[in-house]
Amino acid sequence: MKNSTTLFRTSLIITLLFSFFSCQKKGCTDPNALNYDISAQKDDNSCIYEQFDKQALLLNLNDNYIIPAFSAYQTATIDLDEKVELFTQNPNDSSLITLRNYWSDALLKWQDIAFLNFGPSEYILLTNQTNTFPADTMLIDSSIFNGSWNFSSTNSFDAKGFQAMDYLLNKRGQSDNQICQYFSSSVNAKQYLKDISTDLKSNIDYVVNEWTSYTNDFTSDYETNSDGSAVSNVINALCQHYEFYVRRGKVGLPLGKFNGFSQQEMPELVECYHYGQSLPFAKRSVSSIQNFINGNSYASSSEGIGFDDYIDFVNAEYNGEDLSSTINNKFQLISDHLDLLNDPFSEEIINNKQNVENAYEHMQQLVPLVKVDMTSALGVLITYQDNDGD
Repeated sequence: MKNSTTLFRTSLIITLLFSFFSCQKKGCTDPNALNYDISAQKDDNSCIYEQFDKQALLLNLNDNYIIPAFSAYQTATIDLDEKVELFTQNPNDSSLITLRNYWSDALLKWQDIAFLNFGPSEYILLTNQTNTFPADTMLIDSSIFNGSWNFSSTNSFDAKGFQAMDYLLNKRGQSDNQICQYFSSSVNAKQYLKDISTDLKSNIDYVVNEWTSYTNDFTSDYETNSDGSAVSNVINALCQHYEFYVRRGKVGLPLGKFNGFSQQEMPELVECYHYGQSLPFAKRSVSSIQNFINGNSYASSSEGIGFDDYIDFVNAEYNGEDLSSTINNKFQLISDHLDLLNDPFSEEIINNKQNVENAYEHMQQLVPLVKVDMTSALGVLITYQDNDGD
């Protein structure tokens, strides 16, 4: 009798609970959803959320940064090519100084597009072909001596581009007059210099021409952030460039951070070692990446839709602060610490190492912010290989 009563009571409780839950109003219970139902007591997975306008983001990046930045760099290579021609026709101190100025300007504008290494740029390995450093000076000298070189070969990537020009136009220990004398007496050196300039120009001409048809694919690919999508390609290229070519290449390697256990400085690995001015290009690369992330126009100070807005849209935070603000603050700290350094950077690494270390530390701290926190917030998978343990 007792067992029957207990069984009855248990069945009654189950029936009442079932009736209670079945009577609860179903609907969207998330206040952040567009169809939030304040009277709903049970979520039925019907919530609808506002979508970030990724097409507007891609259009802004394409129209207001990528295309005008490519165009500015392309123009700079045309101007550089003209000055190379004038110099090789009449090597003198004046034409050499003018050529150096145009070389420096083109290299600065290169920093503005160097991180756009996807699509047409990636097809031809534009970064590797344009600004690999340090330059292989032995290969450059032997090629000129023998009168034979092949810039279409991957083996020549560190014997051409801006850094090969750096070596030829700014040879350490030689006066301007001696450099001019060298070119005056060497037909091969003149041709080598002209071929470097022609190669730089033809490569960006290819990218600009290809981008005309690539634009539609780029701006229309906004449905997902999966591997191979426009957003994924941009962020992967940006993160890889910053991590390897800016933080590691421009500062970390010459500082000795990747020199095994010894951590011995290698100042000869700085960008533009022969020119003796590296910092303007490092600073420009950092500011260009920040401007791009923030959706800033290339030709003006106006700000459009950028990745900072996308990060804010998904409410991404870092230690209780907006992630976009954290990233921008870190960019500012990097710029501030780079401003404390002086050229020649190769000497600064030895004589002012602590300040260089401080700048590098902030550059290092930015890596996980963009490579881990930003990508996680936006649902982007990093697809390039990381071999330095960071």
